[in-house]
Amino acid sequence: MRSELFLGVDQGSSATKAVVIDQEGATVAEWSAAVPEIRRDDRCVEQDPAGVLASVQELFSKGVEVAQNDGRPLRAWGLGVQRSGVLAWHGESGSVVHPMITWADTRTQPVIDGFARGVEKISTYTGLPTIANFAAPKIHLLQHQFLEPEVRVATLDTYLLHRLSKGKVFSTEDSMAARTMLYALEERGWHPWLCSRFSVDLKRLPTISPSLSHHADVGGVPLMAILGDQQAALLGRLSTLKRPLLNLGTIASLCIQTGSEIVRKPALKTSVLYSRALPGVGYREFQYLIEATSAVTGTVLLEPLRRTWATDTAQLDLLCKEAYTANPAGLATAYWVNRETITPEWPNGISNVTVRRAGAETKDRVRAVVENVGNLIVRMIEECAEKGLLGERFPAEIDVAGGGSVSDYLMQYVADVSGHLLHRRDARDAGARGAAIAAWMSVYAQGEPQQLANTGGTTTFTCVNPDRRKRYMSWLRMEQDVLRRTLPAHAEIEE
Repeated sequence: MRSELFLGVDQGSSATKAVVIDQEGATVAEWSAAVPEIRRDDRCVEQDPAGVLASVQELFSKGVEVAQNDGRPLRAWGLGVQRSGVLAWHGESGSVVHPMITWADTRTQPVIDGFARGVEKISTYTGLPTIANFAAPKIHLLQHQFLEPEVRVATLDTYLLHRLSKGKVFSTEDSMAARTMLYALEERGWHPWLCSRFSVDLKRLPTISPSLSHHADVGGVPLMAILGDQQAALLGRLSTLKRPLLNLGTIASLCIQTGSEIVRKPALKTSVLYSRALPGVGYREFQYLIEATSAVTGTVLLEPLRRTWATDTAQLDLLCKEAYTANPAGLATAYWVNRETITPEWPNGISNVTVRRAGAETKDRVRAVVENVGNLIVRMIEECAEKGLLGERFPAEIDVAGGGSVSDYLMQYVADVSGHLLHRRDARDAGARGAAIAAWMSVYAQGEPQQLANTGGTTTFTCVNPDRRKRYMSWLRMEQDVLRRTLPAHAEIEE
């Protein structure tokens, strides 16, 4: 008997990707589809959810077609979804009445500011820092803007499921609900006090289902798993070892699986990795993670391409290597943040800054920006190490996935500065694969997903030049100069 097939779809803010795997974990086919551009205006960051839905439907149809042509049954599929986006739509027609307010949107910062010192209690319940990027204040905003009972307000996963099920299902799942700031980790569900604190009508919220469960039938194929995109990537890292995962997409995320234990550390995000329905028990098994994130790495890494300093990642790497060979100490240092993200941590709307010395060329600016991303990543790694999350062994071993990991220069820089071992998987889209593995885990609840760990090719980056840490220390000093607005007077500054 030929093995069954499983489809995974990873819906991210910059693209939707999909993969079909068999029961042995081998990749049968993979694709990607464009999603609508994100619209930015001051603090408002929005995306068209109808276009996002169309990309998911397109890749689902391709998965069904592949299975039909292959002659093997498509047993189930799973869906990973970008987190913390909130929208409003008409329950009967499905038409969108307000675009998705994405995770990057900070228009609700005044709501957070109004809590003052009360944010500690919110974080105690949720495991999250109380910031505007999460869904609760956005749900508050849209619930109060659209009072009609037929208008649904929820996160993107709920909208996609509602439309894919032809309006039959209005629910979310634990990993997405846990990122809203309306979900209490210990109680494992919507919490009345949190809803009251954010002035959110709990009765208008979707029900919460296990992440790994039968959500709906779509085109005759059971949708057996839904979870957040970073959670999906952690499941799909292509490793049988439970190493931390550094996922470099639109944001950089360092995720560490903590099993059935809820682990909390200051300034880090504790959340649900997934929940699973237990057959015959009627309750859910929970797995958790703790996560450090940097919201600007993907944006900054693309800037040299947007500014036509380089045409692609290969040229980006070449320019960085040329600049390093010519002057290892560097002629430019960059401190770039996302211009659209202005929070209390970045007072006065700090803009991107590059300090250049005499003789600096375009290649030096490119190198400075790429190393700026590397420095942000190193800081995340060191924060987790200092809090005991990487274990006692040094160097630690970290799996790396995501589009940003394609840069050899960036990976080597991070390895040199941090001193840790980075294992980059050749199949970089761990999210789609993780969604497929989650569907398999839901179908075969007693099985072990390790048998699906098709390791494929791996490139390991080790520390070969620890002296490069001097660049990181120089960058930390520059960061303080930027925050104080005391950059050296003799430096040539680009803003």
